[in-house]
Amino acid sequence: MTRCAQPGCTGTIEDGYCDLCGHAATAAPPTPQSVPTSQDTGGAPATHPVSRPLTGPMSSGRSRAGVLRDLADLPSVPYRDPASAVLANPEVSEDKRFCANPACGQPVGRSRQGRPGLPDGFCPHCRTQFSFTPKLTKADLVAGQYRVLGCLAHGGLGWIYLASDENLDGRWVVLKGLLNTADPEALAAAEAERRFLTTVDHANIVKIFNFQQSAGLGYIVMEYVGGQSLHELRRQGPLPLRDTLIYGREILRAFGYLHEQGLVYCDLKPANVIRVGRQLKLIDLGAVQRIGSPPGTSWATVGYHAPELDTRPSSVASDLYTVARTLAVLAIPSFSPAKGGVAAPLPQDCGNESFARLLRRATALNPADRFQSALEMEEQLVGVLREVSAIADGVPYPAPSPQFGPERLAAGASLSDDRGRVFDP
Repeated sequence: MTRCAQPGCTGTIEDGYCDLCGHAATAAPPTPQSVPTSQDTGGAPATHPVSRPLTGPMSSGRSRAGVLRDLADLPSVPYRDPASAVLANPEVSEDKRFCANPACGQPVGRSRQGRPGLPDGFCPHCRTQFSFTPKLTKADLVAGQYRVLGCLAHGGLGWIYLASDENLDGRWVVLKGLLNTADPEALAAAEAERRFLTTVDHANIVKIFNFQQSAGLGYIVMEYVGGQSLHELRRQGPLPLRDTLIYGREILRAFGYLHEQGLVYCDLKPANVIRVGRQLKLIDLGAVQRIGSPPGTSWATVGYHAPELDTRPSSVASDLYTVARTLAVLAIPSFSPAKGGVAAPLPQDCGNESFARLLRRATALNPADRFQSALEMEEQLVGVLREVSAIADGVPYPAPSPQFGPERLAAGASLSDDRGRVFDP
């Protein structure tokens, strides 16, 4: 194993390139004054064993092959102007109106006898109040600081708004509903419990700036990430398996960081991952909770969440389950994660047997049979990536086995003088 010669880099040379900074093994080392800055490394620490982001070094101008490819080598996704992302007529179609009570989830606000469904009311099944009407409108000022421009989308906790921070020269931010409650004490307690999100700092995770209230409702204030979600990219057709695995590796490193902080993401799906420029970010931290949170408290999406979450606490294994389901949706043609409101099983043919083995292990019914860490899953994912890359490029991409060391003595190095034996012991 050869160490990278670049000053300040602790990576190792793999297939002719450093697996951390991306420099070629034969590249002339820079002067001592050109140690990579935080900007060069995407703002993340340069020496993180599990969660170092791959989006730090930009492309050197030519595409690298095999497992050395990263987001810098994939086509850049253009930045979306915030003003153009605001919805002109923010409405939630009736077929997407469901009760927000996790124990219920029944359709609400539907048409009856020719009359259109009401956007506000009470669930007829459990009496939970629902509202699909935006609570903030253009020009509203939240907490004397955030000027609302309009609605961007509707999520599980209500509308998501675009605003400008008037205290920071109009910096674009996103306001996302925190808790739908009229109880000020419950709202304050929820905000206090969620303030740990402001400490999350990873290049592949959206940054949380603040928590604020307006008209009895709480909002998370986060950075605006203007790009295309993996859901939007998938709508154009199944993604190439190699690209999907590269996305998976980035997601797993973000998950590894969260797990190290004692947190689980809980609600991964293609719509919650954004590609912008040459970066990838998890954009929705509304469902993040501490590992071991009580059963039934995890916000989940049918077809993606682990089946045991209704009766068991959230865990690393249940979090990695969502990664596998997301990768399956991205890469497998015609695969729908849910049918009739029930999670659909993985197809027998996933397009690649090694990829199928990765998915099946991560989604095993027994959590103990799944990957127990993001690093463990990443190691097997990279193994699949090596195989897929070797087939595509026509060259092998070997790597030292993490299970077996190198052979120190070749068997049968010399013939035995004993006629009754072939080799010496």
